[in-house]
Amino acid sequence: MKLHIHDLMENIEDSSVQIEETDVVSSDRIKELTKMKLNMTETNTNHRGKKRALTVGIAAAVVAALGIASYAAFSGGLGNVLLNPDDADKPVQTTSATQAPAPDGSDGSDETAEYYFVNEFTMISLQGYSDSPEYKAAQEWSAFEDNYDTDWKILDQVGNKPTQWDDKYGAYGVYSQEMADKIDEIVSKYSLTLHGACLDGPQEKIDTKFGKIMDDANYAGYYYEDGTFSVDGDFGKYDFQLRRTTKGVLDTVTLNIGNINNFEQWEYTTASGVTVSLALSDGDQAIILADLDDSFVAVNVLLWMGEDDKPDTMTRADLENMADHIHFEVM
Repeated sequence: MKLHIHDLMENIEDSSVQIEETDVVSSDRIKELTKMKLNMTETNTNHRGKKRALTVGIAAAVVAALGIASYAAFSGGLGNVLLNPDDADKPVQTTSATQAPAPDGSDGSDETAEYYFVNEFTMISLQGYSDSPEYKAAQEWSAFEDNYDTDWKILDQVGNKPTQWDDKYGAYGVYSQEMADKIDEIVSKYSLTLHGACLDGPQEKIDTKFGKIMDDANYAGYYYEDGTFSVDGDFGKYDFQLRRTTKGVLDTVTLNIGNINNFEQWEYTTASGVTVSLALSDGDQAIILADLDDSFVAVNVLLWMGEDDKPDTMTRADLENMADHIHFEVM
């Protein structure tokens, strides 16, 4: 008997799987669930931006459903936003288990179950494709941050107290002069500017400031005066995160996609004539990317957040329909 990993979520009681804590501005539901599965990763202001590991009790919390899909090689797509290009060659990691609890709730002592999970992180840039200065800047900052203060000694000394760097570098979680110097170096190297203050963005405010960004959807989030914004929302039965990143600005938000080889990818021209890159995993996640004149737009569809701990189903046509409802012309 084969079980999907989501069928085991209620039965797995202990795990050493670790994920990174996030601070995504969202509804209470998405805030809670993003602690269990990494989505858009941003500065955690309570910990000065250090991405601390969080142990969870459910192995399936970081699952990417197994199912090898075609990996299309075209100029856009996920392969062109990988922060570590070597991740394109990652094999899918699988684990088999015997005597797993049966899905009907019995003890499963006479059952032999086989299930799979992927407990890996493949991060993509949400700033632009790999030939853009915004991508290169985000990649350089990510590499620096991953190797800085790895034992958290500097962070622990700072704690959650206000620092001299908060006003200028608040969007980047800077808590030392070395970090501030690195940000300044990157900004100068790639001729970028910094985010200013982060402002609350209910749907009415987002639509008033930027124009209606999507039809038949509910959303809210936050924005910067430079035009960068992020929203969490729902479109029919699908929960999503949408981020517009203004070109010419240093932005460091990233997204975990699990394993790139789980995605089927293709290009699509929307009803309004915008060419987008679409990616659909096997029942876990879907991505929309659009490289526009003034911004880079990324949409993360949270298929794993379906009802009853089961992922929502999505077809190619469903994802294309969702892209058709987004007003890329106002972004």
